[in-house]
Parts: sequence; C-alpha cells; structure tokens
Amino acid sequence: MANDAPSPQASESEAAAERPMLWFLLATLVVLQFGYPITFQGRGWTTVYLLVYIGVVAFSIRSANRNRRRRWPLFAASLVLVVTASWFAVRQDDAQATAAMLAGVGLLQLTLVVTLVASLVHPPERARTVDLLLLAVCAYLLLGGVFGALSGLLEHASPGSFIDPNAAAGTLTWQGLLYGSYVTLATLGFGDIVPVAPWARSLWSFEAVLGTLFVAVVIARLVGVAGFAARDTRDRPAS
Repeated sequence: MANDAPSPQASESEAAAERPMLWFLLATLVVLQFGYPITFQGRGWTTVYLLVYIGVVAFSIRSANRNRRRRWPLFAASLVLVVTASWFAVRQDDAQATAAMLAGVGLLQLTLVVTLVASLVHPPERARTVDLLLLAVCAYLLLGGVFGALSGLLEHASPGSFIDPNAAAGTLTWQGLLYGSYVTLATLGFGDIVPVAPWARSLWSFEAVLGTLFVAVVIARLVGVAGFAARDTRDRPAS
C-alpha cells in the first residue's frame, strides 16, 4: 500500500514556503501597532492606515486555507474586519463605527493569536527555530492589539474608565489606548494613561500578567534554544 505521508523534504519545503508570509505578517504588525500616529494627519491617512490591515487579512486567509480546523473562524473574523473597517473609513467621526472597527480588529487579532499559539504548542515537524521565533513575536504583537481593542471598547461602553491628563479635552482616543495597551503589556508603567474603573484596572492587570508570562514562558525559551534544537541540527553534516 502506498504511503501518503509527506516526505521530510516536502515538509521542510512547506515550512520554508510559509516563512515569507510570517515575515510579511510581522512587518504588517509593526506598521499597524506602532504606525498609528499617522491617523492624526487626516482622514485620508487614516484610510491608508486601515488598508494596511489587508496584510493581516491576507495572512489570515492563507492560514485558513492551510488549516481546515480553523478555517471558518479565520474567514469569519476576516470578513467582520473588512466590513467594520470599511464602515469606519467612511464614518470616522461616528462613535458606533469606531466601536465596530475596534471589535473587528480585536476579533481577527484574537483569532490569529489562538492560531499562532497553537502552532507554537504543536509546531510543524520540520519548522525551524526561526519560524517559531517569528510565530512568538507576531503573537506577542497581536496580543497588545487585542487588549488595545478591548480597552477601546470598554472606554466606549463606559466613558471615563481610563484617564489621560495629557489628552485633548480629556478625551481618550483608540490610538491612546493602543499605546497604553503596549505600555501595560511590556509592564513599563509610565502612568500617563491610568485605568480608574474596576473593570479597566482588571483588564490591564490581566494584560500585564499575561504579557510577563508570555515573554518568560514562550519567547525567552525559544531564544534560549535557538540554533540548538534538533530541528535545526539534524540535517547538518557531521563535522
């Protein structure tokens, strides 16, 4: 009977073929999570910023086509983001459109976090350490985006949950809360944006704990074994 299992060479080629998409996702996330100040330059630049999310959607659809088990959650989350981002692009001053956009962003990023972490827990057989490092860094950046979206939705539902004395007219924007999310995730504790409502404090406390555990358990471990894992050394010729 013929063996239908993929050969090691085929598995390794498949893993290598996915690496450019991971680099593409990482580059897209860096632009999105840290390039948000461009949205203060006008509605046109905000639309350009939203278009960058096409990169996240493209990666999500690629992952959905490759992983049938997570196909529908990824497709559904991608569709929700496309619809809500389009609404926000034409109604940027509408509070409901802003909340819908944040919900779409948070949903897709959360779905991708689950997908990437699952790949870290059960990595492909021929994946190299560099692939796992890319997965971990992308998951970490997505985690900050998820909590940024949740913070924005909480502020929308209960204004005054967060305060920023430096904000214009004392109004916190989603951009400010995205910044605050990453400050909390990295446990920097600048104290310029402060959660004052009980659920806001609970949310950011949980984010700080989760961010610390993620770095300690996932990224630090992967960096420690980089270049020494069996998957990186088994094909090397003996010296």
